[in-house]
Amino acid sequence: MIRQAEKKDIEQMLELVWIVLQDMELPALEIIPEQQLKTLLHKAMESDDYRYSYRRAIVCLRENQIAGVAYGYKGELEPYIDQVLTDLLQKAGLGEVQLFTDSETRPGEWYLDTLVTSVDYRKQGVAMELLAALPKVAAAQGETIIGLNCDQENATAQSLYRKMGYQTVGENTLSGHQYDHMQYQISK
Repeated sequence: MIRQAEKKDIEQMLELVWIVLQDMELPALEIIPEQQLKTLLHKAMESDDYRYSYRRAIVCLRENQIAGVAYGYKGELEPYIDQVLTDLLQKAGLGEVQLFTDSETRPGEWYLDTLVTSVDYRKQGVAMELLAALPKVAAAQGETIIGLNCDQENATAQSLYRKMGYQTVGENTLSGHQYDHMQYQISK
């Protein structure tokens, strides 16, 4: 079952997001102790405006557990979505640290920032179910294109996105890794 994320889901969603942050090998993870960063992320996720706000997420439930989560936003919001965490880092004396430093979105798209499935529910259609729900989410926000970045070394994800109708439209370098920028055109 797919539903809008709720504040009570933040703890589970944070653990899923953490998987992605580690996979991206973000430099900030080497600077900030894990528990401190998780505490700051949790607080940021409670806000309405942060990249990983619970309000920007849909979740897939299996057996009353969050089996997967998808976060996204209108691409034009990218310059603002990290301000909440930036402010929290500043207050913690870590003002020079940023989690994300590279631009990820393209103009005119609803951007799928993060899609992650719990290890316990992989290969059970969770990601496909979340992806199938995204056109309605993006269209409700006035967008006709969904964009995402997929690690060029992640053949499984590449295959899934292509199967779901996404096409490569360019490349991005994010935190030193090469990604294909892919887009899906929502049919009207």
